Order: sequence, then C-alpha cells, then structure tokens
Amino acid sequence: MEFNVAQLMKEATGARREFVLDDDIADLDGGLTPLSNLTGDLELLRIHSGVLATGNFRVELSLQCGRCLEPVSVSAFVKFSESFRPLTDIQTGRFLLPEEFEGQAEDLTDEALLIDAQHILDITEVVRQNIWLSIPIVASCDYTDPASGAHDPDACPHYLNLLSESALAGSPDEQTPSEAKGIDPRWEALLSLQNEAPND
Repeated sequence: MEFNVAQLMKEATGARREFVLDDDIADLDGGLTPLSNLTGDLELLRIHSGVLATGNFRVELSLQCGRCLEPVSVSAFVKFSESFRPLTDIQTGRFLLPEEFEGQAEDLTDEALLIDAQHILDITEVVRQNIWLSIPIVASCDYTDPASGAHDPDACPHYLNLLSESALAGSPDEQTPSEAKGIDPRWEALLSLQNEAPND
C-alpha cells in the first residue's frame, strides 16, 4: 500500500489526493487470516509538516471463537488519521535535519510514519496496527437459532457440545488427587487443602 507523493509534496498546503483501495492483505501479518480484501477509501492531504493520511477501511477476518474454539468470521472496521513526514526536501533532494522538521517530536521516531527518499508514502504498517486494534479481544460466535431466529451465543451448537463433553468427563472438583492429571509436583501438596473449609 504505497503511494508516490512527490507531486503532492510540491503543491500548496490543502492539496489532496483520494484513492479507493481493494487490496489483498494475505501477507500483511502472519497472525491475521483475512477472508476478504481490504476495501475502503484513503485521503492524502498536504499539510505544513508533510502529508496527513486518513483511511476508512473494512476487512473480513477469521478468528477463533473464545467459547467453542471454532473459526468465526469477524468484520474489522479500520479508521485512522496519521501524519507522515518527509525524509528529504522535495525541491533539493537534501535530507532534512531533525530540527528542520515542522511537527510533533514523537513523529520523528516512528519509522512507519516516514515518507522515504523516493517520496513513497507507505501505509502498510499503520493499517496492520489498526487492524489489530479494531478486532475484539475475545471473538465469539454470532449464532442465531434457525428455529426461533433469536440471537443466542449460549445456544451455539459447538459450545453446547463442549459443555456436554466436559460434563461427561466430570469436573476437576469431582476428581480425586490421583485422578487429577497434569499437576505440577511442586503444587501437589496444595491438593490436600482443596476440600478444607476456610477459617473465619
């Protein structure tokens, strides 16, 4: 997601470019599984310190349901507004010194917000970070009962199957210490305290 802003940088403050994006982001991040292209609008606005990029995007992602652990489709809506600064002077090609930069000091240290020496503005990292910020911490099935049409995540068949399996296996509270599996030997002595009543 790279844009050549050489001509935009030569124009007066307030000049703008608008783009409609429909990009494949399969290789954007190994932790993300996109089910669709990233679609939306991008506006690049010439400002005194560089270029202000404003994006409004949507992408469908496959996440793991926090209840039943099955894959679930989630729509991520990505909105951002970031100021990008140039590395070089557009007229002379000379690299700009930090003290010549017109903008906020924190923008100097973020490499994702730099316009490179060839005047290429790359929004890839900004989009990647904002996708992670837009997805839920714990995704869940958006299950609708076909019979009643009611939305009820607790009625998800995968979730109900997991509950049934754990009920058949018995809860850890019903197991004796010898039946408990995977107990770290350093913590085994605490099992004797499990059934003792607390002192008031």
